[in-house]
Amino acid sequence: MAYIFDEGDHIVVQIPLVYTKEGEVVEELAELVVEKNGKVLKGQFASVQEAYFKALEQLSKALSQTENFLDGLEYKLEMEENVKPSEIYTASYMAHALYYHAVHLYQLGVELYRRGLVTHRQLNFSRTLRRKALMLRRYARDVRLLHATVVQLLLNASMKKLTWLGTVVLPALLITSFYGMNLTWLPLADRPEAVFLILALVTIAFAYLINKI
Repeated sequence: MAYIFDEGDHIVVQIPLVYTKEGEVVEELAELVVEKNGKVLKGQFASVQEAYFKALEQLSKALSQTENFLDGLEYKLEMEENVKPSEIYTASYMAHALYYHAVHLYQLGVELYRRGLVTHRQLNFSRTLRRKALMLRRYARDVRLLHATVVQLLLNASMKKLTWLGTVVLPALLITSFYGMNLTWLPLADRPEAVFLILALVTIAFAYLINKI
């Protein structure tokens, strides 16, 4: 989380440095104590501009990595390759988390620019990253919808196969239901091999007709 607040004669600035690691968005907080004129009194960076630009660089890298991850998932879905739901969830989580960081980093940049601690160029870079993060979040939503569509199509194909199988064996079930009564007056009741042959022929013929419909 990005913060900036006054503490006596000094300004405390907390700038999040984010990166992705194994499907997680990791945040490291860089805290600077600076004077009103921007001189750093305490912190790991020589200036607020350096710290803010470092945060923007890492956010840009994380956004690019997430975009590449989403591109890979979209390609797999289009090629009808197997994609785990956990991969879709991870990509969606990363896109939303990075958008959250991009918005807060931009808001921090607006305040830092108002105080004269960062340049207009850095503020524009932050604005660009916020827009990219928004597009990436929409991209993640589209990939999630594409995955849901693929899953639905696979389910429909499975149901079609089950329906076809149930329809094909229907004549065989009707015939066996009669011959299973052990009625001697039925045609070919004393010749089971002929009954099995009839079952096979009827099933094949019915399957052929179903495929033609």
